[in-house]
Amino acid sequence: MDNLKTIVEKRCALLRKCIQQAEKAAEADVSGHIEIVRHGNKRSFYLVRTPNSKKREYIRKEDYPLVKSIAAKDYAKRVIRRMRSELRVLERYIRCVESGSAEDVYSGLSRTRQELIRPLLVTDEVCAELWEAEPFQQSDYMPEMKIYPTKKGDMVRSKSEVLFANLYTDLGIPYRYEEEITLPDGQVMVPDFSLWDKKRRRVIYHEHFGKMDDPVYRKRNLKKIDDYRRNGIYSARNLIMTFEGEGTSLNMREMRAMIEDLIERS
Repeated sequence: MDNLKTIVEKRCALLRKCIQQAEKAAEADVSGHIEIVRHGNKRSFYLVRTPNSKKREYIRKEDYPLVKSIAAKDYAKRVIRRMRSELRVLERYIRCVESGSAEDVYSGLSRTRQELIRPLLVTDEVCAELWEAEPFQQSDYMPEMKIYPTKKGDMVRSKSEVLFANLYTDLGIPYRYEEEITLPDGQVMVPDFSLWDKKRRRVIYHEHFGKMDDPVYRKRNLKKIDDYRRNGIYSARNLIMTFEGEGTSLNMREMRAMIEDLIERS
């Protein structure tokens, strides 16, 4: 909603600026109406000095600047009417939004009342909260390997996953750890993180591949990446992939910048 309001405000500013420019053109010291008569590929211009007059004067080629001046004034008057009409509608929209949107009705209810209903319209923030609060099926694969705690209270399998989980918490990006998802082809996959993109209201997945120097691990996860791709989940669309191997380490400053660019500004 805020993004739309910003777009509308920019449009209003542009319209006001153009109206001022058009008003100057509309004040040009020329009068009359131009009629255009076509003869095959040729055209002739005639000046009608008063409205509804049947009398018209032929305009010679050397007087074409007059044609352009009258046409510019006529265009300015027409476009001013249209721009003012559009501006009135957009300004009304801004006043409506500033007085409170339909999404604010749910946000203004007490928590108890919110729990009693299923909202039709909610803000981006409330939508994210509802997604985060939904129950989900978490993988039960080798739970004894989840030994590292995160700020959110999850237990994860590696120190790198702790860094990412805490980064998402710091950025205010809702996530689910090791959520079981069913792909269109029926496969059940378990991405490391399922992330909620607030602005686009969609899920983005994050897979961290931490042992890429291990041939068996690498082969298994290259197949996993391919399975994702065949089911519409791939890099630059809805999948974040990060990698580690022997002798490499994560640059979390760069990871943060990448994630902010992909999600926060998307």
